[in-house]
This record gives sequence, C-alpha cells and structure tokens, in this order.
Amino acid sequence: MGLLRSRRVLCAFLGLYALTLILLIPLKPLWVDEIVDLGGIRNVSDVHGVLEFVPNNAGGVPLGYLVDFAMIRLFGYSVFIVRLPSVLFTVLTCAGVYVLARQTSMRGPLLAAILYAVSPLALRYGLEARPYAQAACWSVFSTVVFLSLIRRPAWGKTGAYAVLAAAGLYSQPYSIFVPVAHLMWLVLTRSVKEKRRALGRTGAAVALASLAFLPWFLKTHAAWQGAIRSGVRFAVAGKDLLVIPHELMGTGYAGAVLAVMAIVVALKWSSWTKEEKLFWTVYTAIPILLVPAADAYFGYFMAARQAIFALVPISLLIGACVDVRRWGWVVSAALLIAMVYEDVRWIRRPGEGWQAAAAQLKAADCTISIPSGARTMYTFFEPQLRICDENTLTAAGTIALALSPDQPLSAIAEAHQRLEQTGFRRVADLRPADPRVELYGR
Repeated sequence: MGLLRSRRVLCAFLGLYALTLILLIPLKPLWVDEIVDLGGIRNVSDVHGVLEFVPNNAGGVPLGYLVDFAMIRLFGYSVFIVRLPSVLFTVLTCAGVYVLARQTSMRGPLLAAILYAVSPLALRYGLEARPYAQAACWSVFSTVVFLSLIRRPAWGKTGAYAVLAAAGLYSQPYSIFVPVAHLMWLVLTRSVKEKRRALGRTGAAVALASLAFLPWFLKTHAAWQGAIRSGVRFAVAGKDLLVIPHELMGTGYAGAVLAVMAIVVALKWSSWTKEEKLFWTVYTAIPILLVPAADAYFGYFMAARQAIFALVPISLLIGACVDVRRWGWVVSAALLIAMVYEDVRWIRRPGEGWQAAAAQLKAADCTISIPSGARTMYTFFEPQLRICDENTLTAAGTIALALSPDQPLSAIAEAHQRLEQTGFRRVADLRPADPRVELYGR
C-alpha cells in the first residue's frame, strides 16, 4: 500500500500512462464524429469561423473545438496534434482522481487513478479529438475545489469553482450534473460545519457558471433544435437505459455487476462517515440518472460517454473496496483485468476505414457516395475527389460507388440500378470492408 500512496510512484505512473497514450494515437484511424468535428475547423481562418460552425452540432459548445483550432494554428494539422489535448486532459484527470482518493484517506489512492486510467471509456476518449476528456478533467478538479471550499469557505475558492464549472459547461453541457450533485449533497448533509456559508458560496459559483453559459445557450439553442430536427429525434426507451450499465465500465453487464458489488462493499463496510458515503453515492448517481432524463427531453440519443463524469467516483469506490475486505482485492483485480482485456481488444480492432476508402476512390473519374452526405467523410482526406453530377456522370469512364456502413438495401439497389441505366457495370470491388467501394466502368 505504501507504493500506492507514493507521489513519486504516481508521477512515474502518469508519465508511463501519457507515453502509452501517445504511442497508441497512430493505431486508431479517425472515426466519423472526429471527422465531422475536425472538418468544420481544420480550414477556418479565425475564431469567428469556429464559433459559426459549432452550433451546427446538436449540443455543440466551443471550448473543445477552440482547443483543437489553437493546436492546428500553432503546430499545423495532424492526427497526433489534434488528439494530443485529450491525452493531456486524461492524464490530468487521473491526477485529480488521485487527489480525491487521498482526501478520502484511502490506503492506496493510486489504485483509484489506475482504475480510471484503464477504464475503456476513459482510454477511448483519451485518444480521440473530442471534448469528453477535457470535460472530465474540469469536473474532477471542480470536485477537488468543492471539497476544499466546504472545509474552509473562501471567495477565491468560490471563483475557482465557478471557473471550473463554466469550463465544464463549455466543454460538454452535461458536466453541470457534477455541480448539481455537489449542491444536492450539501442540502442533504449535516456534517459541514459552516453549511449555510458553504451552500451560499457553492450556489453562487454554480449560478455564476450558469450565467456565463447562458449567452451561448440563448444564441445557439435554436440551432441545436434545428440540428436535431434535421436528423432523427430519438425517444429514450427502457432498453436504451441499459446502455449505461453495459458500456460505462466498458466490460458489459458482467463488469457492471462486479462494479456494483465493489461499490456496495465500499459503502457498507468502509470506515468513511455516513456523510462521506452519501457524497460518493450522490456523485455517482446524479450523472447516471440525469443523462437519460436530459436526452429524453432534448430528443438526443443516449451514449455512455455522456456519463463519463460518473467514472471518477466509481473508480474511487472500487479502489476503496480493497480497504475493507481482504476479498475486496479479488473484485477490484477482476475488474482491472477485465478492463485491460477490453482495452486490448479495442486497440487491436480495426477502426473505421474512411481514409483507406478515400484513397481507393481516387482510382475512378468521379465518385457517388451513399448516402450523399457522406461525401465529406472522403473529401476530408482527399479534397480533390470529383463528385459525380449529371454532367460528369455521362462523361466519366469509371465511377467509384462508396457505400457507407449500415445503409438500407433499397438505397444501394437504387444506386446500382441508376448506374446500370446509364450504361455502367461493376468491374471491381476496390474495398470489400466498410466503407465499401465498388468500381464501375462502361
């Protein structure tokens, strides 16, 4: 346990973890969400262009995009450069988990940081040019400041808490559920010595963060709704609620059961006070409960990444399990092994092949993509690709048909029929894997 409390060991772990993430960056190709986000900012000339693009994404907020824009402007575009901020934010989040674990008097606080670091959800978004790692970082350090604020209320801490909560909102709006959990716990607890003062300062900080976010929300809310209406409005059903237990730990339902066992052991037999146990329970539960409610209200689809903030308290509770029962090591070790196994499987699994497909499309005179909106996935990598229109279709000698994954058979059959009617026949399958590429000639 001494090693798991050593700050030198922590620094060594964080350094090795950062190096591991950096080495893993080239192994996973860009996937569709990254391409969409980067496509809107890679070639814009100024911050105004970024801010004009962001509202086109439902729930889009600017901080993650601005970080990527700054990295591209400073160092030039590359997959490594745009993913590097997520690596750094994930490493910082692990450090924040360690700080929180020390505040709970865990005998091995580094174990909680390790559990967070190897969780498949944290690992995945630590390697993607998306804002979830950044939002998780702001939320964990807002919790560090909150716990300091309730011990000794001060206006400086109040300001820092407000800034961190606002940064979370501008990275991922659902990060507000963490301050909501803090406030709810303050209302329910009786252990805070200066409760009224702490509640006033915390409430003021959350109000300031919300007011800071309000101009952006008012400006973009209509655009968000338009982005949802232009796609598919989702209704959260009972089966959708299973997404979080199945995917949050990254180990399926079996891993969820093990995590619940560890949490129950920690909450029942740990030496924490009732108020401490209540804090970690509320901190875990509020994001998990409010994410489906918010998705149902806004008509957005559920994804486990939206509740990534709950991984912090879950990691601490699993780590605390080993302090209270000898067999607690078995549960924690089993989860650790299961998460590492899933990490390895994900790393070895081929990613989405948009770049490889785009390279194949250059073999033809012009390209037809199914659906038509997917053409941006290919032109992101090959800007010079010619897209078939009525003129190029009749003049072209060869045509590449790009079929995105999960397309309805009717849309594919219609494209085949149109090509046959204009005198083309399939001459080769350039890429049998998704996205598929078929070559047609006269």
